[in-house]
Amino acid sequence: MPQNFHTRLRNYYLKVAEVLRGEANAASVFPNATDIGVSRERIYANFLQQHAPSKCNVFLGGFLFHMNGTESKQLDVIVTTDTAPQFNFHNRDGGGKSFSPVEGTLGVASIKSFLDKAQLHDALDGIASIPNTETLEKRASFTIKIKDYDDWPYKIIYASNGLSAKTILSHLNDYYKINPQIQENRRPNVIHVVGKYAIFRAIQGMSIYDQATGQDIPLEPNSFHIFTANPDLQAIVWVLNALQQNATASTHILFNYGDLINRINHIPDKS
Repeated sequence: MPQNFHTRLRNYYLKVAEVLRGEANAASVFPNATDIGVSRERIYANFLQQHAPSKCNVFLGGFLFHMNGTESKQLDVIVTTDTAPQFNFHNRDGGGKSFSPVEGTLGVASIKSFLDKAQLHDALDGIASIPNTETLEKRASFTIKIKDYDDWPYKIIYASNGLSAKTILSHLNDYYKINPQIQENRRPNVIHVVGKYAIFRAIQGMSIYDQATGQDIPLEPNSFHIFTANPDLQAIVWVLNALQQNATASTHILFNYGDLINRINHIPDKS
């Protein structure tokens, strides 16, 4: 009797997780911390390139910018739709940095070798600095419902190792108590410490399946929850699902970057 496909697919993703863990450990052979970081950024970017829809452009990041000129802090990996302009002059070999407009960016990732309080805060600062997207009014068909566009791009913190899940969650909650002004849509969607745990920010309608009762337990939107059962599997499938959904939705949005011409030529905004 042939093995159930879903079981084989589950095993496939578990093997992918094994590779992520193994390659992350192999990166530690470099004596220079910068070399280790760049190597791990490439490992995660390669994982996304191999599994995200072909509509996605994945590259080592730099920053995101808004048409008004505001820009984010450093972001390690950027995923954009295939209709967004690319700025890859300094990334011609695929190993350099690039940048992207926030409109048309589907996902970003902050990559850490070891996630402690300082590195967590650095990642949270970078995510909080991402400019807001514009309203979809007159840019998307009224027949298409695009949920949570203000929460784009999908925001990932990925680490090869780190402090315990409870400690990181405590630091995370403390950070937002000190910085309550940071919008919920500019907080991470997932924190993935490979081989250990995943922490998800719940979205509307998200629930946890209770194996004991067979019931779905709804989660409060924008609350953070630790997953320690098959964390690599959960993080991988949810990240890829989010990128796929964003890529699909992006085909229904009229992205227009013509205003950059006026901005570059210092022509005032007349709207």
